[in-house]
Amino acid sequence: MLNLVTGATGLVGAELVESLLVRGEQVRILARPTSRIQHLREIKVDVRIGTLNDNATLMAAAQDVDRVFHCASVVSDWGVPEHINQTNVNGTRNLLAAATRAEVSKFIFLSTTDVYGFPGEPVEETERPSPRGFPYADSKIEAEALVWSHRRRVGLPVCVIRPATIYGPGAEMVVTRIVEMLRRRRMFLVDGGAHTMGLTHVSNLVHALTLAADSEASIGQAYNISDGSEITWAEYVYALADLAELPRPSRNYPHWLALSVATLWESYYHMIGRTDRPPMTRMFVEYMGTDQNFPITKAQRELGYQPRIHFDEGLRQIGRWLRRAGLLDMYEIA
Repeated sequence: MLNLVTGATGLVGAELVESLLVRGEQVRILARPTSRIQHLREIKVDVRIGTLNDNATLMAAAQDVDRVFHCASVVSDWGVPEHINQTNVNGTRNLLAAATRAEVSKFIFLSTTDVYGFPGEPVEETERPSPRGFPYADSKIEAEALVWSHRRRVGLPVCVIRPATIYGPGAEMVVTRIVEMLRRRRMFLVDGGAHTMGLTHVSNLVHALTLAADSEASIGQAYNISDGSEITWAEYVYALADLAELPRPSRNYPHWLALSVATLWESYYHMIGRTDRPPMTRMFVEYMGTDQNFPITKAQRELGYQPRIHFDEGLRQIGRWLRRAGLLDMYEIA
């Protein structure tokens, strides 16, 4: 079976490629011209160079493909909406068109629980998306709408996977960024770090993606995916600080105050035309300030999904990765 994977050099895509190869399946990837792909060539992955906005390349890449795993995305709690939409919305539209023409047997779209708008209460898959004005989350809502539209209009066999907070070795938002903020003494907690993170280990997510790809029942369905744990932000951040041998954060804000400060920072950056990330963002505050509770009952029932990697093992993996990358020594010296 031939699988096309977008975002194959990212956290999720890279592990997905490895998992598919272990299963003995054929893998083709779409990689940007600037991507580091030599290691993929060495393991006999079919590499197609191009972007999600290059329709000719997409059509060629989708030819003879059985399944498409669309993992490519600009993931950020801050950014220029037009830039994010170019990849997350327009790119998805283009790939859907290529997959439709190629008559693929399954189109698996990697979305996010962020589409629910951070309600702070348990949310099942039937909940309607809730735009909040966060460029990344809103772009995934638009992209999902395109996926469902193709399902309705042309009968494309689609499945949407909505993971909660993804973590694991190399995860930028909740590993390298937080360790860097700890090192610079800029990390903070919201509401004492009491809210649940909805952690989703990358290996568990990849397991869910392959289960969804193999299941006929998944066609036309969406699934929440997480580890099913109740790890809080305080537990996670303190564990990460101890792992990196850095001081635990001492700053703490109530949710309302953190959101107000983040709003001021964002307004200031917009006013002076800065596009880099401010010290606090509303979306990051919402991650920390609302319980990320997304039941995985449907995935367990229909896909047979069960988390394989639990928090202690996930943390050990992060520690090994930090050491291999030489980051622990750097943090200790700083």
